[in-house]
Amino acid sequence: MAIRANPARRYPYNFDIILYDHGLYRVPDDKLRRDYAKMWLAVMDADEEKMRKYAYEVGGITDEQFPLFASAITGRDYRVLTKKEVSITARDQNEKEGINDVFGENFLQQLVDLLGHVPRIILLILKTNDLTRSLDESLESPSGPLRPMMILAKHASRTVWEEQKELIKSQGSLLRPRNLLRLLMAWLDFARVDAKLVLYERYLSIRRHLHIE
Repeated sequence: MAIRANPARRYPYNFDIILYDHGLYRVPDDKLRRDYAKMWLAVMDADEEKMRKYAYEVGGITDEQFPLFASAITGRDYRVLTKKEVSITARDQNEKEGINDVFGENFLQQLVDLLGHVPRIILLILKTNDLTRSLDESLESPSGPLRPMMILAKHASRTVWEEQKELIKSQGSLLRPRNLLRLLMAWLDFARVDAKLVLYERYLSIRRHLHIE
């Protein structure tokens, strides 16, 4: 653990806490990285069809396995994830209990069986996601367990934007009207996600200042 001065942040929080972990390292290939990014954007948009598609691309998850997988990677009831109005809201006690109701008493055994069949690199990524989400919740981070999901969405959006630019460039000059239009549409999609996250962060900040739970 280390503490690093950060003059870009305001006192008394003008520092960064750095955790060094030299345990397991894996580098995903471009396809996996991009499919994983698209899966998280689908979660943000509550797009169940794309969630299922990229869950299969990322981990070979079938439609039957999808509800359990979706709950495992987000810590949410998968039924909540398909509702646009609550796709990035915090979970409550009823939702926590709802997960157990859906999957029954052998929820953990089902989860172990499922994770035993996903690629090892995905298992490592899911483990890291779960750890960071649990830490934010236990340490009562201002954004709670939503913070890792919001950070993931921000980087996922940039990953897809970079992929779109690369694809458009491979099809000729960016100044061609057709390519320029496609580039604009891709940027607007990137900007939409970024704006959505910024607005939600502002919303959380206002709630904190008003002491609203």
